[in-house]
Amino acid sequence: MFVEDTVHFQMDADLEWDSLTPGDGLIYLGDDHQPFTPSMFHQLRCLNIIRKAIVDLEASGTNDTVQPTDLEHHCVNYLRHMVLCRGDLALDRVLGKPFPDVFPDTYQCKEWSVVYHEVEKNQRMYAP
Repeated sequence: MFVEDTVHFQMDADLEWDSLTPGDGLIYLGDDHQPFTPSMFHQLRCLNIIRKAIVDLEASGTNDTVQPTDLEHHCVNYLRHMVLCRGDLALDRVLGKPFPDVFPDTYQCKEWSVVYHEVEKNQRMYAP
């Protein structure tokens, strides 16, 4: 997978961002169908929450300092933990700096479409 700019998932693209976590990203497990969130969806939800906070702040037109909500604070802290715990040590280009051609420019990604398929199947079977 090449990491590149896209016309999708712009800051104001609520529907696209919301589509990243079907059914709010919840799955239901065990005899009593307890709700859980796969970490991938938790991370995407947190990115979306932070994105919405930025969009709302820009739309407010205020220059005042705004305190993050408890949820926004949780998301920043959670994403920090995920980066530290699951950090990818691949080398990324630094924008605006020359980069030798000896380093790969692609990433090997997990097959995330399988995750979406299984989550949606679980939600059809168990969601309240």
